[in-house]
Amino acid sequence: MSRPSRPSQTAATSPESGAATPRGLVHVLGMAGSARNVGFAANKVFAAAMLESFHASQPVIGFVLALEGLFGLVLNPLTGWMSDHARRPGWRRKAYVLICLPAAALLWLVFAYAHSFVLAAAALTLFYVFQQSCASPYHAWMPDVVPRDRWGVASGYLNLWWQLGNLLSFLVIPLVWTASHTAGFWMTALLMAVGGVWTGLGVPERAIPHPKTVAKGPGPTARAAVAPEATPGDRCAGSAAEASPAPGGHPYRQLLRGNLLLYFIAQAFAWLAFEAIASFFTLFVTHVAHGTLLQSALAMSVFTATGMLAAVWAGRWYRRWMPQRLIAVVMTLFGLLALCGLVVHTMVWVFIIVAIEGVFWSANLTVAYALATDLLRAEAGEDLAARMRGRLYGFGNFVQSIGLMVAAPVAGLVIRAAGGNYAGMFLVSCLAALMCALLALCIRTRVHVPAATERAAGSQA
Repeated sequence: MSRPSRPSQTAATSPESGAATPRGLVHVLGMAGSARNVGFAANKVFAAAMLESFHASQPVIGFVLALEGLFGLVLNPLTGWMSDHARRPGWRRKAYVLICLPAAALLWLVFAYAHSFVLAAAALTLFYVFQQSCASPYHAWMPDVVPRDRWGVASGYLNLWWQLGNLLSFLVIPLVWTASHTAGFWMTALLMAVGGVWTGLGVPERAIPHPKTVAKGPGPTARAAVAPEATPGDRCAGSAAEASPAPGGHPYRQLLRGNLLLYFIAQAFAWLAFEAIASFFTLFVTHVAHGTLLQSALAMSVFTATGMLAAVWAGRWYRRWMPQRLIAVVMTLFGLLALCGLVVHTMVWVFIIVAIEGVFWSANLTVAYALATDLLRAEAGEDLAARMRGRLYGFGNFVQSIGLMVAAPVAGLVIRAAGGNYAGMFLVSCLAALMCALLALCIRTRVHVPAATERAAGSQA
């Protein structure tokens, strides 16, 4: 991995200009996402059991764990808005990664070494605060520094790093923990801190100009102040950039109408489809497939590993297909394959199904991440979109949190209606995935660029 360019060299280059991205920049950016996912996945693996060791009741443990989703609903939109409004160099995206991830790593160690439930719960609560606070600014960082014609490829490589973080916490860290509890906890904290610091120091932060003042009256000067020169992608998307409102208006309205609204609803159903299975997967393995907890963890690792392989493929295909159609295809296949869970009763078939599902789910994540900022650009125009990416991903993470919070209760009701048969969760997943696919097909904006451009991008990213 080569050393990234100095911030002063790269921050002045607009990502829409098509200038070459420094080699390895996307991989350095991905390390913070991997570090963040290490923390979230480690929380899934260890938090409940460690709180239970203090003899806390199940409702109390559930309340503490639910704070993760609650903070996600509040902090993701808030920090996205704050990062978009920051003008001081280094405080727009970089500071959230440099501060929040090392702080979360320190709090994880406090949680691991706590000798009372109060201290453990307080440390875990603050851990959730810092983890959620860096999400939206971090997600908005990639389109700030990567040229637009490489967003799809960059999304694939970033998703590869994020899946690696999940795999480390689902498989490698538990194996280390079985040999030494101390080594497992320190490995988690070091991965989080090092990833955050490396990305924070190694990736430049692009300077965003102050809002332009729209000139009054007709003429070329007024039109130039509203929208920059059109690119082939803009012409495919229509003249939305020319119709974008002045920055002094209400920019959040751009996120709640048209294609972006369809996108957010579709992704809410996508996360409902995923979490409906994830919430009860271990119970399905132990009660229906007659597996063990270790086999459940291995199945989740297989799901993540195949997703890592699919991430780069999906990123390279982002602009060769209509991305919304690609989402529709992979989520349709995800939902239909989920129905196989209704008749599965052995672990062999569980491993086969989750391996294939990992490909479809990773493809959805990769394409959806790049599509969000492309849709914002088409709806609001380049000038306004560049100042709204934090809010874009903040609202996207907010919608994701809603899907995650709704999934478990809905799936639980269906399982109860089925007489306690955990296979009922697959029916919920299938219906939600098909709704996601249908809504994705309703997105009409064309955001892809000629395939020749993407092939050139794929060879340089």
